Amino acid sequence: MIAGFLAVQLNLLITGAEAIAPHNRFFQIYLVAIIIGYYFYFWRRSGQTVGMKAWRIRLVTLDGEPLTLRHMSLRMLGAIPAFGVCLLGIVWHYWDKSGLNWHDHISQTKLTYRPKPSL
Repeated sequence: MIAGFLAVQLNLLITGAEAIAPHNRFFQIYLVAIIIGYYFYFWRRSGQTVGMKAWRIRLVTLDGEPLTLRHMSLRMLGAIPAFGVCLLGIVWHYWDKSGLNWHDHISQTKLTYRPKPSL
């Protein structure tokens, strides 16, 4: 929301228009970069985005090493066909012996569940 607000304000300052054209490629690329940056920042920092913390899941590598830019980039790129082919890459874990999705295999990462701590 903040990134969108800043872009609209900058557009207003530069062009005087109160809205950004719907098919503005620069704005679309900017928003994709913000989204990728959000995931990369939180995955690298703790393996969890804010939503992942709420669901108590964490992104880890298959070999237990810290996540690298390579892992995260491959996961993002691998998610495109995983979602794009009728979600087949997402539900693939039901048939996969190791329980991994396509983008898990490509990036050598997996999601792990963190149980709620007992009181």
